[in-house]
Amino acid sequence: MPNNNIIITGHRGAGGLAPENTLASIQLALDLGVDRIEIDVQQTKDNVIIVLHDRTLRRTTTGVGYVKTKTYDEILKFSAGYKFNRHYINEKVPTLDEVIKLINGKVELLIETKYSFMYYPNIERHIINVIKNNNAKDWCKIISFNDRALFRTHKLDKDIKLGKLFVGKHAKLPLSWDKGMNLKPLHRYHFVDEIIVKHSYATSAIIERVHEFGKQLHVWTVNDPATIEKLIERGVDGIISDYPNLLFKYKK
Repeated sequence: MPNNNIIITGHRGAGGLAPENTLASIQLALDLGVDRIEIDVQQTKDNVIIVLHDRTLRRTTTGVGYVKTKTYDEILKFSAGYKFNRHYINEKVPTLDEVIKLINGKVELLIETKYSFMYYPNIERHIINVIKNNNAKDWCKIISFNDRALFRTHKLDKDIKLGKLFVGKHAKLPLSWDKGMNLKPLHRYHFVDEIIVKHSYATSAIIERVHEFGKQLHVWTVNDPATIEKLIERGVDGIISDYPNLLFKYKK
């Protein structure tokens, strides 16, 4: 059944229109009028939660090296926008605290943590503390492929909203794909609000299964109009896109 009130999530802000995971990208997503913004977080050597997709600096910044080996002051020496466009040379890697303060409850914020405490010591607690220090629990949600991160976050604070990322999920069997093969049945994730799958795996069967489970089904990351229309017709609840401007004509 088509969804005529699709939930629009800007991927890494508006990552196709401005340098991903920067304040400029997040502000652009807000200006466009998205419903939600998704970002990624890593943790520095001095335990600062920063907004960056990769665990290294090379792809999106003018720096190199692993985030976990550098202090935040060291990371601030690099541009997080220059590689996207020279116009953004002064964009720095922001902290989660800065992003939360910029959004300030205007939209929901999805915070993707890719690594658990096994890689970044106490990262779940540090993310929770930033959210709590900003009184942002009502509009922040932590999402992850990483089950260790999800289950630990839920154990630390059962009031924190959570979402489970999959690459793909079998509709009938306790079988899914995220960072590898996953044999957990869907009900193991009873504490999450939503299931997020790669768009190419968003079959009618899995959408129906997730809805029967009482959760929303969102898809990542969709950047072409034909696929957007197909997914809306299929009945997904929301679409994550680098180009959220493509989605507004499908809203009521």
